[in-house]
Parts: sequence; structure tokens; C-alpha cells
Amino acid sequence: MRPRAPMPPIVVRFRRFTSLNTTIRLRDGKVLVSLSDLLEGAPETVIHAIAHILLAKLYGKPVDPRQNLRFKRFASSAAVTRQTELIRHARGSKRYSGPEGRYYHLEEVFDSLNMRFFGGLLGRPELTWSEQLAKRSLGHYDAAHNTIVVSRVFDRPSSPRYAIEYLLYHEMLHLKHPVKMRGLRRCVHSQEFKAEEARFPQLAAALAFIKRL
Repeated sequence: MRPRAPMPPIVVRFRRFTSLNTTIRLRDGKVLVSLSDLLEGAPETVIHAIAHILLAKLYGKPVDPRQNLRFKRFASSAAVTRQTELIRHARGSKRYSGPEGRYYHLEEVFDSLNMRFFGGLLGRPELTWSEQLAKRSLGHYDAAHNTIVVSRVFDRPSSPRYAIEYLLYHEMLHLKHPVKMRGLRRCVHSQEFKAEEARFPQLAAALAFIKRL
């Protein structure tokens, strides 16, 4: 990648990350690399691919598509995906503020939606309002911790109930339709997911409110 440049000292460490994180930076003339300890024991070809990808990023060079594909195949394999989820659950910390807000109680909203749309058969995960008034991430389902988080920005008297219901309903659909792998792609919103989402009665009004927000 830089054949005429002198080879800098390289320091590589495996760290207890909660995912397949990899970082590289140049500091004081040294190349410092941190790899998730989930990558210990990975095939040599995969380690080679990671080294290529990181060095290409460090020096602003194009990544060889073959190396990129090799790493993606490894990262998306069933065994590695399962191990990553287990590690995230064991190491990842989740801070809860609880389901009870000032104006809305998420458990009450969940139970109501569960009866209306799922026949009461959907197991209730951990439900919590976010700690901050997040506007970028309005809601998400964390499969590793079986938790649905809703942004506290909705817990106000000016928020129509149907907007909170739609947001929670969307995340409940992730419980019913887990993420699937299609080749190297993660399918988050399947056709079945989208079809059920379209059945929400106030879908257009809820999306319009969220867009204004």
C-alpha cells in the first residue's frame, strides 16, 4: 500500500469489545490496532483480510472487494453471529429508566397493542423510556437484552397516543419477525414485516407526526 514508506512499529491488542469492533490509528509514529477478542482464533485468511481493510482505511487506499467479502462472510456466519449476540448480552450494559413515564406507561400501551394485533400471544420484553430526549433514535429493539427502548421525547401531553402506539407496534414487529440473513445482507424489515406494519390504522398520521418532530 505504501511500498516506499518505512515500516512503522505495529502494536496489535485483542480487547474485550461487545462486538466485532476493529480500530486502527497512527500515533507517535506507531500503528496501534485494537481487535475484538471475538476474532482470536479466526482463520488466518480472515485475519489477513482484516489487516488489509484496516491498513487501506488508515492510508486512504481502496479496499480489495475480495478481502471485504471474505470478512463479511465470516462476520455473517451463523456461528459468529450467535457468539456475538451472546457476548453482547454478557458484556453489554443496559441502563433502564423503566416503563413508567410522566404521561404514558409503556407496559399499558404494550398490553393494549398485544391484545389488538397479536392476540395477546407476544411475550413482553423489558420496556423502558430512554434516559435522554433522543430525537435521532426514537425507538429500537435490542435483541441481545430483549429490550424495547422508546425515546422520552414522546412522553409529553402534546404527543398523540397513536404516535407512541405506532412506534411501539413497529418494535413489537421486530419481536415477531427477527432479523434474517439473506446471503451477506441482514434483512431487518421483511415483506411480512412491512405488510403487518401497513395494517396499523393511524400509520399515515403517526409518520406525519414523527416527521414534524
